[in-house]
Amino acid sequence: MVVAAAPAVAVVLFAWAHLEESVSWPSFVVAGALALAPSLALEVRTRFAAALGSAVIGLATLFGEVPHTAARSAWTALHDAPAVRAPFDADAYPALHELATLTALSFALLATLGVGAREPKVVAAAVAAGVALPTALLGDTHALWIGGLALGAVLWSSVALRASGPRRLATGVVVGSVLVAVSGGVSLAGLAPGAKHVDWRGWDPFARGDRAVNVAYVWDATYDGIEFPTRPTTVLRVRAPKRAEYWRVSNLETFSDDRWLENLYPIAIEGPRRVLPADPLVPRRDERPDRWLRQIVTIEGLDESRIAAASQPARIDGSFGRVLYLDGGVMRAASTLRRGTTYTVWSYSPSPTPRQLAKSPPRYPKATGRYLELGRARFPEYGVSDRARRVDRYFTDDRYQPLWAYRPLWEEARRRTVRAQSPYEATLLLERWFRRDGGFRYEEQPPPGSGEPPLVDFVELTRAGYCQHYAGAMAVMLRMIGVPARVAVGFTAGTWKGGVWTVTDQQAHAWVEAWFAGHGWLAFDPTPGRGLLSAVYTLASDSADAVAALGTGRFLDFTPGLNDGGPSNGPATPKASEPESLPWWLLVVASVPFAAVLLVVLVKGVGRARRLRRRAPRSLAAGVRAELVAQIVDRGGVVPRQTTLTELGGIAQTVLRLPVGGLTAALADARFGPPTRAEQAATRARRELDQVLAAARARERPAARVRRLFSLRSLRPRSEARAG
Repeated sequence: MVVAAAPAVAVVLFAWAHLEESVSWPSFVVAGALALAPSLALEVRTRFAAALGSAVIGLATLFGEVPHTAARSAWTALHDAPAVRAPFDADAYPALHELATLTALSFALLATLGVGAREPKVVAAAVAAGVALPTALLGDTHALWIGGLALGAVLWSSVALRASGPRRLATGVVVGSVLVAVSGGVSLAGLAPGAKHVDWRGWDPFARGDRAVNVAYVWDATYDGIEFPTRPTTVLRVRAPKRAEYWRVSNLETFSDDRWLENLYPIAIEGPRRVLPADPLVPRRDERPDRWLRQIVTIEGLDESRIAAASQPARIDGSFGRVLYLDGGVMRAASTLRRGTTYTVWSYSPSPTPRQLAKSPPRYPKATGRYLELGRARFPEYGVSDRARRVDRYFTDDRYQPLWAYRPLWEEARRRTVRAQSPYEATLLLERWFRRDGGFRYEEQPPPGSGEPPLVDFVELTRAGYCQHYAGAMAVMLRMIGVPARVAVGFTAGTWKGGVWTVTDQQAHAWVEAWFAGHGWLAFDPTPGRGLLSAVYTLASDSADAVAALGTGRFLDFTPGLNDGGPSNGPATPKASEPESLPWWLLVVASVPFAAVLLVVLVKGVGRARRLRRRAPRSLAAGVRAELVAQIVDRGGVVPRQTTLTELGGIAQTVLRLPVGGLTAALADARFGPPTRAEQAATRARRELDQVLAAARARERPAARVRRLFSLRSLRPRSEARAG
């Protein structure tokens, strides 16, 4: 039965595995082993018990929790699923990976039980249902070939089971073909979303039709803690290229009273069909429309009047009323945007290389001055002479006393960037320190501080916080070293499928934007990745060069020497350890015993199928006799080569502890009787063999069954008896 069930199990797991961008094959291999386990049982009740055990083990193993807790996690993941599009990032959505694997295991177990019951129709239904959803989610390109594999698996199981009677076999094949064809062709049949169809893949059966959320709590810089809802709500759908962007809704540009504030100046109030007012901080070369990024944004469940857009918006075209244009490219509608509102926005979206940014000089126009202010102090620009001494004066001048508590951040920023050769290198060094080297951890409910300002406690004491802590602290430190910076708020990219980014409230986020000559505002993200953050690093540092630089401590052949800048007022900075990958050879060695056991079961199953599939009466009788000998030998019996049928009957009766007179009489009649009775006698011998072996299995203990199943005695040539 393992041979008959394996293709059906494999194709179901294969279809679900392709819902992930980078497939975690070990989980699906474990699921496959659990799904095939019931096929090793010989009785119906045992098979169902084994299937139940596999489901419980799978639930606990895949989710890494006790079964009842894992069931709760699976239910939560089911609520999350509508907000994520396939193929999804399994590392970003671990609960969805576990849910997908568990669902695949469920359909695979059903297919295995269908094989055990010798019901091709059940196998066909399980495979069809198992591949239908992943095939539809993956779209047209996968429908045909996954459907073809599924049809082949159904046909294989039908033939391997040798369904009793050609009519039953034909019925199973026809039903399987129809079901698999329907499931595999759903995308081609017009159910996949297109220009004339509703995108049902984003449908959330758990959400109310009027559900909308406000996520201002994420960027309300109180630093007291946040709590994301258990189930995400889709807030935006953005039709845009696959290159990931941050969907910005506003900027926090003023630092006052220990927190970042949205203090934006209105520029104009106009209709929503116009080019935005010119921004002196946008490079002139980026004012060309052929360089703009076009986005079509649909409001799904966002309770907000701010208008989301990528990077620096340049033009907008929408159906809502008048728009208030604020400095920094922020836009606000006259009222809250309603569900279903769609607008098109074009943005400046620079994408310089790390090498280009490294060459960006510390040359700042007058308009950047406000982005170097902290309270009443305006810090000198990066690269000016004697700037360290000038900054130190702020922490002894009574006019700037509210700033004195932030001296530890200035000392830390100076120490971390002392070897930087450009503003970009300094920015990357700070970003990497927060993300990896500084011993920080993401915590939505940070521990209490010492009474110092929240960002000082965060950097010097707790080193635990959420995006507002990381973005706020890095922006303060950038301004202190003379790099114009601000806190941007909005959403990470979301999940991309079919040209559309799906963004949920759990992707609300705050990050840092720093200004560079010749390129304008660029995003940096100091927050260590939490489960629901986009896998993209940042717009400025997601290239291979910069990611490698952040990961190795080297940037354009520059070694920063982070520990050479003198003592720190803060706690020791532990080095983030890199997770060691499991050596491939260790995985191979660990899998050898499992592979050997599976090979034994497979070889014995193939041998039995070959012996009992013979059509000539006397050949079938010989096969029945050989199978009886194999069953006796696997149970510890000895069958000499010259054993006659009468002697074989006595040995069988002793080993099996069952009468076998009917079986030996049928064998004798089939092999030595008149040819006219041979076919009927051979069929009767096969039937008698099945009844005898079923009765013998019913009397065996589980341990004896396992020993017989994996016994190698029947595979030895000396065990086989000659015809006598």
